[in-house]
Amino acid sequence: MDFGINRVVDDIVNFLPLIPEVLLSLIIGIIIIYSALSIFSKTLKIVKVPRALILILRSLLSIVLWVILVADLLRQVGLGQVAITISGSLLILGLAIANGANTLVADILSGLFLAKDPDFDVGYKIKSGDTEGEVESIDIRKTRIRTSGGKLIVVPNSVIDKERWHVVERPEKKPAKLTEMKS
Repeated sequence: MDFGINRVVDDIVNFLPLIPEVLLSLIIGIIIIYSALSIFSKTLKIVKVPRALILILRSLLSIVLWVILVADLLRQVGLGQVAITISGSLLILGLAIANGANTLVADILSGLFLAKDPDFDVGYKIKSGDTEGEVESIDIRKTRIRTSGGKLIVVPNSVIDKERWHVVERPEKKPAKLTEMKS
């Protein structure tokens, strides 16, 4: 009994000095993730990638970066085996995508095709099956559609891509503002 208590106390005593390092790594990791995502999004906007595709690619990059950060933090506190397991999940995700093992692949590919389609974008009012509303967002697996009654409907991308859908209304393009030239 004393051995178990002593072991727990020793583990806590050994962990306490790591807290400042882990917190600093967490803060720096968060800053790096948000900066990388911002730079990534701005770069894609500069090269005129459709907004919907940017959202999908940003979601995928975000997942990868967060998994890497969590794995690194676990490694720092001495949980290297757990970190390896979490890092291995990235490999499994890659294998699932490569092998087409589940509907995740269909949702991702459908999302990419929908994002590339000039008739499907954030802000467009669409009708797909029994769902009609404005596309609020498109991420790696799902599209969020807000109905006229305010209800948010989340639909897998593969479902929208398989069903017949049509554009009900496109958002109005705002005219460019003219700036007055001072003489």
